[in-house]
Amino acid sequence: MKQRGFTLIELIITIVVLAVIFLGIAGFVEFGTKGYTQSIDRQRLQNQARFAIDKMSREIQYAVPNSFVSTDDASNKCIAFYPIQYSGFYTLNESTGKVEFVVANENYTHPHTFPAGTRLVINPSHIEDLESDGQSVGLESTTTATDGHYFSVAMNLTSESSAHRHFIYQDSRVTTYCINRINTNDNSARILRYLGDIKTHVGVVVATGVAFNESSFSYDQTSLQRGGLVHLDLLFQNGDEKSQYKHDVQVSNVP
Repeated sequence: MKQRGFTLIELIITIVVLAVIFLGIAGFVEFGTKGYTQSIDRQRLQNQARFAIDKMSREIQYAVPNSFVSTDDASNKCIAFYPIQYSGFYTLNESTGKVEFVVANENYTHPHTFPAGTRLVINPSHIEDLESDGQSVGLESTTTATDGHYFSVAMNLTSESSAHRHFIYQDSRVTTYCINRINTNDNSARILRYLGDIKTHVGVVVATGVAFNESSFSYDQTSLQRGGLVHLDLLFQNGDEKSQYKHDVQVSNVP
């Protein structure tokens, strides 16, 4: 009985067909892997963006009213504000000309002196009210009354709060968020958070992968219909993947 094997032509055809099949399978696997990788990168980018926006929103929402200043230059786009240390209610004693106030959720012993740089502001309408005497005043020499939680301080108020609210803050602890350009030759940037003067303090990285030219911070002053409004316009990118966020944060506190 005669036995026949494969001819060279048949072997070559078989190898070619198998190669085509394996290339098709490899391409399908590569496509699936690439899609999975892109999905993970997209999720990571969006998670980072949500974290940064949530963190900024929480701090901005409870800042001292009308304490916001936005700046913009070739390397940084920043928004700065004063976080509230304490808040409470006050009354103006007309016989002494002093403002008497309490600090919520605190029970100081007598005597008490506030740390250097502590200021109190009433009905601020713009940032200058927080940085000079008048609507605001330093509390370094203010002490408690005998019962431990009432304070008084002399102020030259030109306007009062309709709700008789006051806000206490540290003038050296201004919080600043900056969109910081990493390299002047490209559009890549990051978001940095500063506690204090950005010229003397090191910023903490909150997010990376930000497009500098397409991102910005801005602030609308308090109006009769609403509190102050901060606009966060941020474009996050990772390669060809881009996510645009336009988020508005309303300051909860009103003067």
